[in-house]
Amino acid sequence: MRTVFYVGLIAFALIIFLTVLLRQFFAVDESARVPAVTPQSPFNGDRAYQDLETVVGFGPRISGSEALARCRAFMIGELEAAGLEVWTHAFTTDTPIGPKDMVNVVAVVEGSEPGLIILGNHYETKYFPDFEFVGANDAGSTTAWMLEMARVLGPQREGRTVWLCFFDGEEAFVDWSEDDSLYGSREFVTYLEEEGHLEDLEAMINVDMIGDCYLTITRDRDAPRWLESIIWKQADELGYGPYFLSTSMVIMDDHIPFRRKGIPAINLIDFMYGGSPMEHRRNWHTPNDTIDRVCPSSLQIVGDVLYHALPHIDQALDDGAASG
Repeated sequence: MRTVFYVGLIAFALIIFLTVLLRQFFAVDESARVPAVTPQSPFNGDRAYQDLETVVGFGPRISGSEALARCRAFMIGELEAAGLEVWTHAFTTDTPIGPKDMVNVVAVVEGSEPGLIILGNHYETKYFPDFEFVGANDAGSTTAWMLEMARVLGPQREGRTVWLCFFDGEEAFVDWSEDDSLYGSREFVTYLEEEGHLEDLEAMINVDMIGDCYLTITRDRDAPRWLESIIWKQADELGYGPYFLSTSMVIMDDHIPFRRKGIPAINLIDFMYGGSPMEHRRNWHTPNDTIDRVCPSSLQIVGDVLYHALPHIDQALDDGAASG
């Protein structure tokens, strides 16, 4: 009888444990939703959101598509209106579904000091033959975010030159692999090396999926500690610490080709799209990646943090942080 009692007790405890576990997996914690925030820099999250509405309005923006060409024309127009020099890096590459014409877009913020920092993102959407994928967060959010950052930085700045690089072809067409992914950033790094520009590049910051209304940016496990520390310190000082987590993970993204060439690089990504793991599965790379799941406050937070971090990155590079 005692054995039956203990077995029942263990079964009850197991049920409770599984219930808690499943609740954490499925439940959305509404308290984690990013509230409205007061801007703490010239960056305007609402204006970035307006750009996002335009970007998403082009529909699926697959590499080589007419929709992506229209999006690119819009981007270039906004960048030039902000006074930045804009140039394009076009190339043709083989993919598992055939040759694709791709175009990287670069906007130049001319610096007063030698050296170069790249802010990067990808602006195309993943190819899905069986449903319409508008990619509001991936990669609409960062495309809009980069346009607003271009306006904020303007054509000139004190410190190093900043290139805002919009990469084409980050997504895999079939299955992610060394050959089927990161087309634009891989080609761009090769171009920089061939043209002798790679030696001027001192740091690279990549942003991806930063518009989630439940913003949780994890640490990039392999990022240089000095670069990560600057960004996380700015987040803490601005009161945004809860959105920049202490946990770390590894994500293959457009920073990787730069890192492989020895460039200090970090990836800022929220890879928990929604308020729970199940929500992430429902949202990421699905038809649910729509603009209603992106919030201006999240764009504002990342904009404030990087705006204030850039001068400190300049100073750290002056102090030899990258070689330390």
